[in-house]
Amino acid sequence: MTASLYMIELRPDPAALIRFAQDQGLNTHQDQDLGYATHAWLKALCGELAPKPFRLLQDGRNLRPPRLLGFSAHDGTRLTEHARAFASPLAAQVCSLADGIAFKPMPESWPNGRKLGFEVMACPISRLGRNEDDVYRRHLRDCDARAQSPDSREMVYRRWLTRQFGSAATLDDFSLDGFRYLRLLRKARGTRSGFLAPQALFRGTLSVRDGAGFGALLARGIGRHRAFGFGMLLLRPAP
Repeated sequence: MTASLYMIELRPDPAALIRFAQDQGLNTHQDQDLGYATHAWLKALCGELAPKPFRLLQDGRNLRPPRLLGFSAHDGTRLTEHARAFASPLAAQVCSLADGIAFKPMPESWPNGRKLGFEVMACPISRLGRNEDDVYRRHLRDCDARAQSPDSREMVYRRWLTRQFGSAATLDDFSLDGFRYLRLLRKARGTRSGFLAPQALFRGTLSVRDGAGFGALLARGIGRHRAFGFGMLLLRPAP
């Protein structure tokens, strides 16, 4: 039986990724987390089969090489075949394809009630018309307009993540383990531009409520900008 979702792993060479970004005109301070450059590289490598969501894991102390994890409806064999046949040489040089792209099938089913630990790097924003903003800053403005005391950033983000889970899972435990604003590069209406966005690292535990819905949640990811390195749910055994 063919799995419907695979986790893939790539080991990009940082210098080669920067060379690719430079060639594409993407080596810019507006792409602070390399999310757009990595997105462009994955598209050049795998085309429409490119994994989404994905997470580029980087060691801030540079003691370990970066690695990329992602979810895809296609296994590593299929992705490798596509890359070898169609990727540009510059894109193919970013990671070795000699042994193929590493992958594993994800479980076909998730029992209701199962508890899991999780980690996700998310971009907790909401969209109003064409404008995107940090959900916490929107909360502060709403409270100011109503002369109410605001909740903490962690509480606002917890509610946001609960809404993202929907009926697929219950959020049992939650912590905001990292936060910063950073500049992201995106393309809109034919032009690239940078904007300031929140980057939040969430960890906690959840309980599966709807096994099929939870599988779909993994495949889709959490929040916006999932094609640019946000929203991949990484799972671990519950403590």
